[in-house]
Amino acid sequence: MSFEKAKSITFALVYLTDALKKKERKKLSAKELASEINKHWSGVIDGGKISAILRGWHLPPEEMDDLHDALQKLIDDRKLGLDLSDIPPGLATEYELPTIFRNNVPHGLQGENIGDLASNMAGRWSFYYVSPIDRTGETASEVRSTAAYIYPTTPDARSMDIRMVSTRGIWSGTLFTTGPHLYVVLSDIAKNDVRKTETIFFIVNRPHSKRPFIAGIGTALIRSTNLSVPPVFGFLFFGEKHIPTDTSKRDKSADPLIKKFFESSPPVEADLGKIRSEACHSYSWEEFEQNRPGLAAYIRTLEVNGMHGVALGKGAPGLHLRWP
Repeated sequence: MSFEKAKSITFALVYLTDALKKKERKKLSAKELASEINKHWSGVIDGGKISAILRGWHLPPEEMDDLHDALQKLIDDRKLGLDLSDIPPGLATEYELPTIFRNNVPHGLQGENIGDLASNMAGRWSFYYVSPIDRTGETASEVRSTAAYIYPTTPDARSMDIRMVSTRGIWSGTLFTTGPHLYVVLSDIAKNDVRKTETIFFIVNRPHSKRPFIAGIGTALIRSTNLSVPPVFGFLFFGEKHIPTDTSKRDKSADPLIKKFFESSPPVEADLGKIRSEACHSYSWEEFEQNRPGLAAYIRTLEVNGMHGVALGKGAPGLHLRWP
């Protein structure tokens, strides 16, 4: 956590320097920025410390929380509209942080260079999964869709930032690759969602520009739930990248909304509601085939539990694991 807090503090200083420069039409020196911060902090910071932090130096852990709070107060006081507890990855990529904070893969996981995935994965996706329970918590297979946005990066990066919106949560995480496989690690960050679910997708194929489909398996680790089926779920997973075309007005009109929402801090509630109504749905398998015929045809080429995907959602509703 101290690493993430240090990264957030460093980003805040970079962001403040740029935002105040635009607002006041002059660049604040490290000394002037320190003076502004000290107005909101019980401690004292000087220009030398700020310069050191911007080079990657970490404050002692006991000082981080107070400085983090002071930076948030300064941001709020200047009405700069940034929540440091939820910095959009798309915004973070606009600013160059010290090397120690770049290409960081969380949880100690190490991926390979992203390579061509930098272009093939970046952009808007629809992620689907076959849940072993329905929305009422009963044992009944259901295909659900979510809206996802994978932020652009460079081919030499070792991970890609991703955010996802479901009907009940907002998710933030990282995509990385080893060999032919992709992994996505997500955490539910919605402040009004007390369930706090962690999700991992294992993707078995690498998409390319002419076949923008992915498939795999996933797990959702739910800390607490009142559902009748507790509390660790495994499910089949697949996705489809949205590629705007001249004949696809819906995709073209949706992309700016998705981009605006996922790069806003804090996100606009009205945009969240619109995305959920347009992109987060529950389907029977028959309804899914009607709505996404191309992806459904791709899924039928897969084998699940020795059966071809024609049985997906019926004979192969998903996996469920629980502990006593």
